[in-house]
Amino acid sequence: MEFNAIIFCGKGSNLSPFSGVKDTGTTKALLPIANKPVIRYVLEWCDQAPFKTVTVVCGTDVLADISPVVAKYRDTRGSELNSTSTLSCISSSCSTTGSILSEVLKTQKFLYKENIVLLPCDFITDVPPQVFIEIYRGTSDENLGLAISYNNMFENIDNKILKTNYTVYANQADGNTVLLDLYSKNYVALTKFLKIRTQLIWRYPETRVSTNLLDAFIFFVNFKIFDIIAGQKDSFFNNRSANKIKRDIARRSWSHSTPKETVGLFVLPKESVFARCNNLSVYMEVNRFFLKKHARQNANLTSGQKSKDNKNAAIAGADCVIGQDTELGDRTNVKRSVIGNHCRIGKKCRITACILLDGVTLEDDVHLENCIIGKKAKLEVKCRLVNCYVEGSYIVGKDVNLKGETLTNISLEKFEGEEGELEIENASDIDDNEVLYSETDSEPTNDADDTDNGSFDSEFVFAN
Repeated sequence: MEFNAIIFCGKGSNLSPFSGVKDTGTTKALLPIANKPVIRYVLEWCDQAPFKTVTVVCGTDVLADISPVVAKYRDTRGSELNSTSTLSCISSSCSTTGSILSEVLKTQKFLYKENIVLLPCDFITDVPPQVFIEIYRGTSDENLGLAISYNNMFENIDNKILKTNYTVYANQADGNTVLLDLYSKNYVALTKFLKIRTQLIWRYPETRVSTNLLDAFIFFVNFKIFDIIAGQKDSFFNNRSANKIKRDIARRSWSHSTPKETVGLFVLPKESVFARCNNLSVYMEVNRFFLKKHARQNANLTSGQKSKDNKNAAIAGADCVIGQDTELGDRTNVKRSVIGNHCRIGKKCRITACILLDGVTLEDDVHLENCIIGKKAKLEVKCRLVNCYVEGSYIVGKDVNLKGETLTNISLEKFEGEEGELEIENASDIDDNEVLYSETDSEPTNDADDTDNGSFDSEFVFAN
């Protein structure tokens, strides 16, 4: 069973001010993890399968940025892999993953009647794709697809800041786990209670509800699904996320008088490594995860030792990653940090558990702890920052002492009026992959805005 991968690249609304939401930021797919674009980890994961085709889909406004990175990676794959697993990058002006998926299936004719897998651009894992494929092969023939969920792997990140849903699923007697429904926590909070249909309980008496599972946005799709949804109106895709389409197909399995095909669910074991870099807390922890891995690989190196010829030389521990063409001033100390390319670090600086993106300048005697510094930002003499975020191109004056602050450039967007503020607030509450693919932001459709509102009309249960 061969699959064609489709990778969705959002701007990263929850990674602001370092993502493409801000003019000074970098589109999410290109944000570095240990100085390597996050999408490269996804592409390397895809090549472990390898998939029949890999299609990277991004917004028209960032195609010029992402396409060269994809092309550069394609050149490193070798002619044999490129001939058996084609890699391409295309753009879309659609605003949601549902409408993007509809457009891709119409324009990319080679995907017709083919199995596909939907992927985000922001995940890292040690579980190879063959594991997911074999699990899908081993599930019931009634499964139209396989959804992947995972648990939070970072103990110091509270689940409250992660985007978890009410995941309704059931373990069947044959060992097959099926996804039955999904509700966002915002929707449940709005309605004051969780609606579980009596028909669902009758059909699946062993139903469970979890609020801890995180959606990986990895969905293996059997081509039979497209025959089922072929008769649906365009509104089924427009302004709707792929997750809601997946949810509606899962609902279809129990909302009819006769049993219908199901959607399988695989929950990754807690021992496995899986994370999506879709907010700043996880982004920081994933970088630290790779720093620990880097430290183990370089345990026998002497990079943390002072040079015998220059006792004042900078010290960078084995648990650090330093980018190309980056200069460290005398008596500077770097611990558990990632420093990007083309950075200029002054004398007597102290950098601990930080991420410095490309082109950052630190003047002498700057102390940073647990901070993220955006690209081309500048910190002047004797700055002291703890637990701070500094937007790209921002200049922090000398002798500034701050803790727990986010420093951003002044933008006219803040003064656009109440309507603009409401749109920004709503946008921060949705999945990165649901919107923000087009040049202009479109207001997302939340669960409470769906036409079903908990009911099940023909749009969601399918007439056939």
